[in-house]
Amino acid sequence: MNLEIFFEIHQGLPREGPGDFESTQKAYSQLTDLPSQPLILDLGCGPGMQSFHLLELSNGKIIAVDNHQPFLEQLHQEAVRKGVRDRLEIVNADMSALNFDHNSFDVIWAEGSAYSIGFKNALRSWKLFLDRKSKAI
Repeated sequence: MNLEIFFEIHQGLPREGPGDFESTQKAYSQLTDLPSQPLILDLGCGPGMQSFHLLELSNGKIIAVDNHQPFLEQLHQEAVRKGVRDRLEIVNADMSALNFDHNSFDVIWAEGSAYSIGFKNALRSWKLFLDRKSKAI
């Protein structure tokens, strides 16, 4: 896949795939036994529309990961504008080669991004980062 064409087509869009607040809200409402302030790893965050939705739905902190710097810059600007920069950490990284401590996240959120590294591979490699007490992925 030619990523430059992908990024050119998607540049300036508020969301990098299908979905909306209601879809994110429905999926998030299915999570159980979360702490009152969950630490959420948002993989393939793009410009972060779902990151903002997750901040609204949770009382937690989001670590938003993408490997396309222009998306992350757009996310940063919007986070500053919305006044939520203190609850959002932005990381430029490849979601197939993450460097986080094991068992450190309460939720792993990948809204339409796992396909890019293969769904089975994503589940296998990301489960290491999910707190074993959590029931969410």
